[in-house]
Amino acid sequence: MPKTRDDIKDSISGLYEGRRAFLCFYAMRYVNSFQEAEDIVQSVFEKLLSSNLMPENLSSFDSYVISAVRNSCLNYLAQKKTHGKYSSYILNEERPDDEDGFLTSRIEAEVFWEIFSKVEKLPEGCRQVFRMSYLENFSNQEIAERLGISVNTVKSQKARAKELLRESLKDLFSIAALLFGL
Repeated sequence: MPKTRDDIKDSISGLYEGRRAFLCFYAMRYVNSFQEAEDIVQSVFEKLLSSNLMPENLSSFDSYVISAVRNSCLNYLAQKKTHGKYSSYILNEERPDDEDGFLTSRIEAEVFWEIFSKVEKLPEGCRQVFRMSYLENFSNQEIAERLGISVNTVKSQKARAKELLRESLKDLFSIAALLFGL
């Protein structure tokens, strides 16, 4: 004998009230949150109500609902994991989990910025030779040819640039050594 929609709704509501606590504790084994477990169980019963599905006997209903709750829990966990991956990725773009790595890269950036700002303050000849030698990897001979100066002038400009940088960066080296344990 076919049941009416109201009969199905009343039956499912009664079964929900009778099985809700058990199903919530069952779901909690998967999701570790009673609130989430309650939401999952309620969602399963809402789907049952909207589908007008009513099993022929109680034992098949129990099996069906337990499977539905388990599957809903697994879907919830999969969505949470996917959401966690994307959230982690987004957060890592702004603030890495590896605070030591973040701090190290920040310090390196500051140190390089300081070095390059000191290089820019070198006298013109020293700055030009230093850049060509250490940043552009030209040999002393190539620098001399390009600038129209002697190889000995290149060597003396490099030595002068290194001495000026060593002097202007001595405090920076001490700080870097302290921070990095050098």
